[in-house]
Amino acid sequence: MKKLLLAAVLVALVGLAPSAYALQTEVHGDLNHRFQVTDHSNFFDGSPETVDRVDAQWVDLKYRIWAEMASDDDAVKGVYAIEVGTAFGDSAGGGGYSGDGVNVKTRWAYTDFMLGNGRLKVGLQPWTVNPYVWNETATAIHYGASAGSVDWSLGWARGNNSLNNSGNDAFVSDEDALMGRVNFGIGDGSKAGVFALYQYANPSATTPAAINSRNWYLKSFGDFDASLWTLGVDGKVKTAGPLFINWDLMYQTGQIENVTFTDTLLGTASTFNDFDLNAYFAHVDVGAKLGKFTVTYTGWYASGDDDVTDNDFNAFLCTDVDMTASIIFFEGGFLDNSKYNDQPYLFDKGFFMNRLGADYQINDKTKIGGAVMYLMTAEDMTYTDAGGTRSDTELGIELDAYVSYKMYKNLELALNAGYLFSGDAMDYFDNDANGSADEDLFRTTAKIEYKF
Repeated sequence: MKKLLLAAVLVALVGLAPSAYALQTEVHGDLNHRFQVTDHSNFFDGSPETVDRVDAQWVDLKYRIWAEMASDDDAVKGVYAIEVGTAFGDSAGGGGYSGDGVNVKTRWAYTDFMLGNGRLKVGLQPWTVNPYVWNETATAIHYGASAGSVDWSLGWARGNNSLNNSGNDAFVSDEDALMGRVNFGIGDGSKAGVFALYQYANPSATTPAAINSRNWYLKSFGDFDASLWTLGVDGKVKTAGPLFINWDLMYQTGQIENVTFTDTLLGTASTFNDFDLNAYFAHVDVGAKLGKFTVTYTGWYASGDDDVTDNDFNAFLCTDVDMTASIIFFEGGFLDNSKYNDQPYLFDKGFFMNRLGADYQINDKTKIGGAVMYLMTAEDMTYTDAGGTRSDTELGIELDAYVSYKMYKNLELALNAGYLFSGDAMDYFDNDANGSADEDLFRTTAKIEYKF
């Protein structure tokens, strides 16, 4: 029955597709060279878990080039993108002597065409559920349409493919996701949206997947069983005056099964293999644009887990995202391949951010800005050292600053820097952990980026 249904859908798609003969081709690129200097390089490569003082500099490049091939009425469009990336001097990645190496990756490969009153995208494509839960490239089928002030979309994405050896249902073995969203226009430049994400997997693995609190990231879990719901509302308000507001609110529930779980901080393993997930996330930006000056308060709270001995996960879990709010903890540095974390939290302990940022557009070419942040985990970072068991939530106060200069229309030069006055929760990363953080962290990065 499912095969007949799939065949009928394919026939219907072919019947709805109009003919197109003329072709328009556009080539776009993002050619980026990045530089970094830090006094704690081993923290920003994510391994080992330490903040020993190690001075280092790093230079790399990331080129993304894509072609869009469309019919002259834009009814059908094909997109293909490649990415080339390597560190200067990295022979394996093509940055060493003679430049030989394997470093070309496919970024996008999808077809986008009109279907009824909307558009259907099929292939490896940008996939957005919400910036704080899933916002990356994925193999997916996505349909979106609009009517007046309302637009809606439906999508199916497959994060991981597993061979089905034991069941008679072709759709249970893989890591699949279903997404639905409705957005409502609520005024000029303002909107509100509601969405639901359902993720499920049943790979029939003979060995439970080994997961831990350091890699509390769904895309890192391996072959695990899951049935997860993320329900959310988000939106933005732009007033007639200078005030603007952005918000996100999400609740997660479901089951994660056939796993072994280890609390990385304590080195303690759970005695359970099946867990219930109940978690939430809240974010708000409140700001004002006053001529060339913009000031923004950002706050977010990701729930965390505080008990490895029970069979409940209370830590918010994202699938695949890129966070940039912090230069020290996230991808706020221009080297996104050199960072501590992708996710909007640390370990499974959640996150509590308070950030006040200011930006000033000096002229058409030059922009400067800075931010001060007070950072905490939602639940205690609990670990042991020679003095016993330690617990703390305070990560510290971070100061960030940047300057950006448009040398030419599409060429940007930029420099930023971040400094963390470490709170006592950062003591976990010290080699001589003693209940009090010993090391502040500094990082500065720069870029020369050409976009067309």
